[in-house]
Amino acid sequence: MKPLIETINDHHAALKDCIDQYIPLLHSARKSNDPLSEAVQIHEGLRHLEAVVKSYRTDLKAGITEQMATDGEVKAECGPYVVSLRKGNTRAVVTDVEALQGAAPELFKPQPLKVSTAELARVLELRGPVSGAELVEGEPTIMVKGKAK
Repeated sequence: MKPLIETINDHHAALKDCIDQYIPLLHSARKSNDPLSEAVQIHEGLRHLEAVVKSYRTDLKAGITEQMATDGEVKAECGPYVVSLRKGNTRAVVTDVEALQGAAPELFKPQPLKVSTAELARVLELRGPVSGAELVEGEPTIMVKGKAK
């Protein structure tokens, strides 16, 4: 398990670079009579920032989830937030299309031949095992909410 501080440090430089590029463009745009060039550069910088932040949040979420699971924590108060560890969503996965079609043909939509995975999940939950399919648990995840006042 990678310590959370390593994840934070790993993403710091990319985030700082985005902000360092933004600030001079902001100052220049405020002084300009025609800030079109700066606006375009800020727009593209924000697109890059969005990708950097998305990657950062994904890695941080995985690290928080892993640390909470390792520590046995299911809920924690973190400043103005409460974070809860939740099990992943259960979903149906087809492991053998032919076996499934033989065992439960009603799950297949006519033209084109396609499994209704939502219906398959309900059948597996209610009827139990069906040849050629199984229910799998998703990876654990977290949910962060603001504290109730």
